[in-house]
Amino acid sequence: MAERPLVRVITSTPLSVCAAACAWLAASDASAAFQFDATEAAYDATYAAAPIDVTGVVVDEAGSPIAGAEVTAIGWGSGALNHGEIAFTDGAGAFTLAALARRSVLLRVEVDGYYSEIIPADLHLPLAEAAAGVGRVVLTEQRAGRARILVGGDTMFGRRFIDSDEDGIEGEEGDLIRPATRQADASAVLSFLRDVLSSADYTQVNLECPVTANPQTPHPYKSFTFFSYPETVRALALSGVDAVSLGNNHMFDYLGAGVADTLTAVPNAGLDWFGAGLDETMAKGTVLYRTLRGVDVAFQGFNQLVNDGTTLPEYTLTASDGPPPKAGALELSLAEISDFMAEDAVGRFAIPVLHGGIEYSDYPSSGMRRRFTQLVQKGAGMVVAHHPHTIHGIGLYNAGAGPRYIFMSLGNMVFDQDVFETFQSYLAAIDIDEDASGNRAVHRVQLIPFQNEDYVPKLVGGAWLGRAIRHIGHLSTTLPAAPAPGEAADGLTGAVVFPSGPRAAAASSPSQYTTSDAVETRTVPLTSRRTGPLAHLRSNPADSLAAVRTTAAASCDYGREIMLYGDFEDGDVDDTSHEGSMWSMSEFRYIENSVVHSGTGAMVFLRKSSNTTEAATYMNNRVKFEPGRKLTLTGYMKGDNAGQMRVQVYWYTSGGTSVSNSVVYTRAAGTYGWQPFTVDLTPPANAGSVRFYFRAGVPASGEATSFLDDVSLIEWEGTIADSSLGFAFATPNDWSFVRCTATDPALTSLGVTMTHRSYALAPATP
Repeated sequence: MAERPLVRVITSTPLSVCAAACAWLAASDASAAFQFDATEAAYDATYAAAPIDVTGVVVDEAGSPIAGAEVTAIGWGSGALNHGEIAFTDGAGAFTLAALARRSVLLRVEVDGYYSEIIPADLHLPLAEAAAGVGRVVLTEQRAGRARILVGGDTMFGRRFIDSDEDGIEGEEGDLIRPATRQADASAVLSFLRDVLSSADYTQVNLECPVTANPQTPHPYKSFTFFSYPETVRALALSGVDAVSLGNNHMFDYLGAGVADTLTAVPNAGLDWFGAGLDETMAKGTVLYRTLRGVDVAFQGFNQLVNDGTTLPEYTLTASDGPPPKAGALELSLAEISDFMAEDAVGRFAIPVLHGGIEYSDYPSSGMRRRFTQLVQKGAGMVVAHHPHTIHGIGLYNAGAGPRYIFMSLGNMVFDQDVFETFQSYLAAIDIDEDASGNRAVHRVQLIPFQNEDYVPKLVGGAWLGRAIRHIGHLSTTLPAAPAPGEAADGLTGAVVFPSGPRAAAASSPSQYTTSDAVETRTVPLTSRRTGPLAHLRSNPADSLAAVRTTAAASCDYGREIMLYGDFEDGDVDDTSHEGSMWSMSEFRYIENSVVHSGTGAMVFLRKSSNTTEAATYMNNRVKFEPGRKLTLTGYMKGDNAGQMRVQVYWYTSGGTSVSNSVVYTRAAGTYGWQPFTVDLTPPANAGSVRFYFRAGVPASGEATSFLDDVSLIEWEGTIADSSLGFAFATPNDWSFVRCTATDPALTSLGVTMTHRSYALAPATP
């Protein structure tokens, strides 16, 4: 639990579960200031002493069980209790890691002749659940003529990594990377991704900055300039990264001197590179050729952004032959990509790596879409892109030789941004086949979601994993058909992305997956003709809302949950548990585990009658929404001698300027069980982001204990004019809620039928 002392095990040396629990209990008792603190500490000890099994099944792509596969637990902190535990699959492909501590881990699944998979296992489950299932783990056969390439997004180790308070002084408390230990500290930042990064034949990411030990020449016109020290980039190589693209808008942040330093420091760190040079000719000549397990590939990086802060030619971001010659990134121009495809990538699987688009967007810009389709038309095997710092969906484009995958924005891999929508990201694992005739094609695509928490990337598991994958699938499915309103469709479509066991599957053809539909009907009471929010109750992580129909004429809104962290669960795999870093916490308000509405975490507020102020929590980051859309806040509260509970909403523009605030919900003081609350919100016209404060008041006497759980913020994105006619949704999607308003004021209830569509991988030829 965050804000309470706990013993963190930072060695792989096994400790007994009892020893860890007793140490934790003793530390917690020492700091108990409220009666509830002692109750919570006792529960935590019980929880820590209750073992849990991890189960799963390992199969090949045809669905046949794989016997003898080794499954090894990888853990950190208190999860190190599980580190090194091993199980083997039986003849049915099944395995059980028995009696683990309830701390989430990664699992390494490996057997000769197949690619290893690193998967998350969420062990933070209620005590009533004795086993955690990770589902079917599908292994890909490893053979000559097949290569696995892993690609990741924007990466750097500067700015707030080395100076967290940005006061110009490095090496202070709170800095993740310190002068004396830069390589080790950067390696620590990557520690939770290291096993994944090193699991492919070749791993490539975008290095979003120059690498220099002498950052003395910042670009005089740019608002943001980044750099990384050479020691930190060495950590990439030590963590499994093989190559970096330098073709981005920050490569010229420290002018020609910074580029020159980078071209020395990167290979010295043990990394291949491409996409930049001391002039245009050099940049064009940095095509990276590799033969990976018999598959010939060619990488090149391109940057769309030419100017930033000025149009003076000596300060453009791209390389030029001049005169005079100028360093920088290779420009993402039609001429440059044409030369790459026609001259440099002939006879190879071409992987152009693009940097461009609109920051913090959900979909690619018109200019990026144009380059995506042009590259596939010219023969690219796949296209990789980044720059928005947010993730986009997976695109497909068919120029006549079959669909090609386009990873439209990979988001951030390692970055120091505090913008809410940049925290979710993924790596893409692509298996590429080359036959005896030299024909090359993508065989399989898997996506590996993670979140950046306090600038550190961490894999996610359990319910969080399913939600993260559905978000990628939603962005893929809802990709606009045309680059802009009023323009013709350009042929760019979305891949079919859905949860498949502990990974995300990305399919380019209906032959690669199966679907099954199920119908659920509810009779919902009406209040003033309205149902209120109706949750789409998924039967499995790959369950999408496929259709809605009502028994009488009604208009229905549909929307998604956008707060993400309101369930107070711990979905990532790291060295802490229930840290709640997204929330403002103290010893008077923290995430506890003993009293929950669902799952294993809820927020508690502690007050005494002698206190003079409320205990209040809020999310540390504003949540963005589309201006003009309506929102609904839902959740559950519980009180034991509780003071008054209030919910206050603060509205901001999309850029963060304060607009207004008001109290939107009040619950009277008292003792009550878990009670739902719902608040419909109409944002101010100029608002584009929001933050909520949850305030627990002082009791009349004694101690007050108030609880908050399962908070959702619903953004209503569309309306069905008459749902009695039925309405079908494109799937897969992440539509999470529906609310309906009946036309007939005399109705007291409404029948609502929801169609669930579940996705699964189809058996394939290994």
